[in-house]
Amino acid sequence: MVRSFFRFPVADHEYLQRVRRHPPSSLLPLIARTSSQWPTKEEWRQDGSGLYRPWGLADAAWVSLTRGNEHRQRPATDGDLAEILAQYIALDDVYRHLPVGERLEGFLLRVAGQQFTWQEDDFSELARSLALLVHTQPTKPLEVLVDGWEADLLGCPLADYVGLAQLLFTAATHRQGRFDLAWVPEHELTVFEELRSHAAVKAVLERHFATSVAEERARAATGLLASDPLLRRYTPNPLRSRPLVRSFGCDYLIPVTPGVLGKVSPMGLYYTGNEHFGERFEAFTRDLGELFEQYVGRHLRLLPGADVHPEIVYDRDNKKSVDWIVVLPGLVLLVEVKSARPTAGLRLGPQQFGSELKKKLGKAFTQINKAAKLIEDRHPAFAHIPDDRPAFGIVVTMEPYHLINSPDFRSLLPDTVVPTAVASASELEDAVVAGDPSLEAGIVSRIGQPPPGGWSLRDLAAGRTVINPILDQAWEAFPWGTEHASAAGGSPVTAERSG
Repeated sequence: MVRSFFRFPVADHEYLQRVRRHPPSSLLPLIARTSSQWPTKEEWRQDGSGLYRPWGLADAAWVSLTRGNEHRQRPATDGDLAEILAQYIALDDVYRHLPVGERLEGFLLRVAGQQFTWQEDDFSELARSLALLVHTQPTKPLEVLVDGWEADLLGCPLADYVGLAQLLFTAATHRQGRFDLAWVPEHELTVFEELRSHAAVKAVLERHFATSVAEERARAATGLLASDPLLRRYTPNPLRSRPLVRSFGCDYLIPVTPGVLGKVSPMGLYYTGNEHFGERFEAFTRDLGELFEQYVGRHLRLLPGADVHPEIVYDRDNKKSVDWIVVLPGLVLLVEVKSARPTAGLRLGPQQFGSELKKKLGKAFTQINKAAKLIEDRHPAFAHIPDDRPAFGIVVTMEPYHLINSPDFRSLLPDTVVPTAVASASELEDAVVAGDPSLEAGIVSRIGQPPPGGWSLRDLAAGRTVINPILDQAWEAFPWGTEHASAAGGSPVTAERSG
C-alpha cells in the first residue's frame, strides 16, 4: 500500500536512489508484469490511484536499467513499485522556481509532451503508418522512399513490421511482459509476407527493437540522465525507440507494453528514418512531407459533397496558395499541411516557446490569410472558388501540437482573417467521417460564435459513426488484419480496431 503521499516536491536524486534500492533483475520484470496488466489507455484509465501510467513505468524502467545495481539485496515488491511511482508523480518541477505569471504555459506543454503522446488511438496510429507510407501516391518523384525503401529501412515490408509489433504487444499482455520466439510456432508466421521464420523475425527484432543493459548504460553515459534534474523526466525515454530488453530470463523483456506499438507509429518510423538515413535524412523528411500532403488530400475527398482543389499557382512569379481548397455546399475550407513535428525543446516548455511555435506553424497561418484575401478580391486564378459562403482555415499537422488551439497558445500565432484551427492527422481522420453533426455543419454552426475554449476539429465533429475507410483498408493489409488472419486459420493476435 502506498504511504500517505510523499512530501512534495521530491528531488530527482531522491527518486533515482529509491529506484536503485532494488536490483534490475527484480524491478524490471515487476515493471513489465505490471505494465502488461494495464496495456491500453482504456484499461489504465481505470486505475483510480493514478500511478500505473506508461510514462511513469517507462521512466522507472529506464532508471533501473541504466542506474540500477545488481548487487542490491532487496527484491522489489508491488508495494515498492507503488512507492516509486508515487515519488515519480511528486517530482519537483521548473514551475515552482519561476515567477508567478511565467509558470502555467510551460508546465502544460511539458505535461502534454510527457503524457499525451502515449494516449493516441492505437488503431489510427498503426493504420496511418501503412496508409501514409505505402497506400498514398505522391504527385512528384520521391528521393529516398522509392522502390525497395521498406527493405532498406526496415529489413521487411512495412505491413510485416507493424504486424510484428502487434505480435509483441499481444505476447506481452498474455506473458507478463515477456516475449520468446519459442512460443510462436513457425507455421503461425505464414500470415507474414516475408517474416516467415524465427530467424527472419529475430533479425528485425535485433535491428530495430532490442537493446541490452550495457547498450542503455552506454547511452546514459552520453548525458541523457545529466540534463536539468527538474526536466529529466520530460526528456524522450530511450525505451520508446528500443522497447525490448535482452537477458532477463527469456528472449526479451518488454518493460512497457504500449511502447512496442509506438515504435511502429508514424512518429516511431520518423525516428527510425532519422537513425538510418543519416545525410539523406532531409530528403526523407521531404518525401514524408509530400506523402503527407497527398494523404491529407485523400481524406478531404471523403467529405460529403466536397469539391477538392490542390494548391493553385498564380501570378507570373508562380506563387502558391494553401495546399488544398475544399468547396462544400455551405463552406470553403482553406487547408495548409505541415509535416514539421513539435520539437523536444518545445515540449519542454521553455520561455521562448512562442517563437518556436511561430517558426513551426507561423507560415501556415500566413498562407491561409493570403488565400482568403485572394478569394475575396476575386483574383482570376481563384475565380472558380466561390465567395458566397463562409471560409474556415485548417492547419493540418502530422503529429499533435497539444493545447495549440487553447486561447493562451493560439494568441502566440499570427491572427487570421478567417477562423482557423490547428488539427493533427488523427483529428482530421475522425472529422472527415463524422456525422450528426458533420464537420461542415459543426463549423458553420459555430462561426458566428466561436467556442470559448478554442476551435477543435474533434469537438466540432464529435459524432464519428463509421471507421475511416482509408485506415480500415490499411488495417486489413496487416498480417493480423481480419481477412489475413481468417485466411491463415486464426492468429495469436487479438488487437481490435478502436475508436
